[in-house]
Amino acid sequence: MKSPSLLLAAVLASALAPVFAVAPARAQMTLDQACAKFSDKLDAAVASGDKVKAGKIYTEGSKRVASHFNGATCPNVKAPCCDGCTKGFGL
Repeated sequence: MKSPSLLLAAVLASALAPVFAVAPARAQMTLDQACAKFSDKLDAAVASGDKVKAGKIYTEGSKRVASHFNGATCPNVKAPCCDGCTKGFGL
């Protein structure tokens, strides 16, 4: 017969296991997926006509992609200004 303390320990361990379980790792996003998501967000901001928001999305998105992908850029994503410049967007 098992001792009461071992039985209690087993019951507590099984009851607390879900509390201390480690969450599964999030799937990693590829550069192509990140660029597509970035492009979609930027396109929506440009379409809304909010130039300030579009500029912020471009600046922050460019920095985020570069930091997560070892300095990589999204060549398909262009700065959201009419003359192709990045002036005023922090770049």
